[in-house]
Amino acid sequence: MESKKDDRENVYYIPAFYWKNYNAFAKSKMDIEETFKRKNFQAIEFFKDSRNGAVRLISLKKLFHLLFLEDKTIYENSIVFFQSGSGVDLIISPAIKRIFRNSKRVIMIHDVESLRFGKINVPRERMVFSNFTHAICASDAMAEFLKKSLGFKGKIYTYGLLDYLIEDEKYDSLSKTIDFPSLQEKFKVIYAGNLSSWKAPFIYKFVQKMNPTKFVINLYGKGYHGPTKDDVLEFKGAFPPNELPGKLDGHFGLVWDGKDISKPSGNTGKYLHYNSPHKASLYIVSGLPLIVWKGAAAYKLVEQYNIGFGIDSLLELDERLKGITQEQYATWRANIPNLAKQLANGQSLGRVIDQILSE
Repeated sequence: MESKKDDRENVYYIPAFYWKNYNAFAKSKMDIEETFKRKNFQAIEFFKDSRNGAVRLISLKKLFHLLFLEDKTIYENSIVFFQSGSGVDLIISPAIKRIFRNSKRVIMIHDVESLRFGKINVPRERMVFSNFTHAICASDAMAEFLKKSLGFKGKIYTYGLLDYLIEDEKYDSLSKTIDFPSLQEKFKVIYAGNLSSWKAPFIYKFVQKMNPTKFVINLYGKGYHGPTKDDVLEFKGAFPPNELPGKLDGHFGLVWDGKDISKPSGNTGKYLHYNSPHKASLYIVSGLPLIVWKGAAAYKLVEQYNIGFGIDSLLELDERLKGITQEQYATWRANIPNLAKQLANGQSLGRVIDQILSE
């Protein structure tokens, strides 16, 4: 894919920490790093690959070399981008502040753990974020939390939907016809992600307590150890994130989380109010309209682009789907391709980065 490159020589990024597996979190970090590369930013390496290449580890040798450079001004008056969630942010972030003194230091925030896990990490996150002059996060609600609860004093930018990069030749092959179900058929509602009982407990309650007449949930991901039920909940397998868009078979993508089917509950469920899960972008690049909790940050985007609908409870989904017409579904589908192409090309984060560079 062709991408406009930034001509500045003083724009840097810290290559990200991630596990190279089926994890969508690794996919998002690798995509962001690819966006930095396409913009011709220079890498400042803090990490090294493990012997088997499955995980990236911090390199103390590289870190100390950068901290004790003979020329202390080499990285001054520059711009550096760093992705949170390295596991050692508390060590790396002050090092970045020291190395890139008098510079624009931008942290790309994947998760705010004090929101995600119930504010237990507020002091640590305050310290990490205080080392940066700018932040990029998912939503206005998350930005407000950063300011009010974590005391972040820098400028904050929001991306709304995170990019899900797909190569042009592969993206073109994703375009497919989705047949609207007949009166005797059910809608296929896809849920993709970590399917373990601690991450998505609502799935286990769904299969135990619900027997919908209008839809079936198709699961994609790793970690599911519950029962399946024909025409209610079916497991379709786990695939690498780069292959997953071509594997999804359904009519809608579901954005839901937490313990309950009546409403998103617990810390992970409530976190939807602040975060836009990467699975939303996965569904969009796969051409699927979204079903989203009305209290989620992503619901505003679903309304803005008119690419699906919101619900307050999974208990109402059966009745809601009974009222979906073929014309309404066709409208949602028609509104997706332009947005999907932007996410597949990295334009969502690209716009934010360009704004930061221009100021």
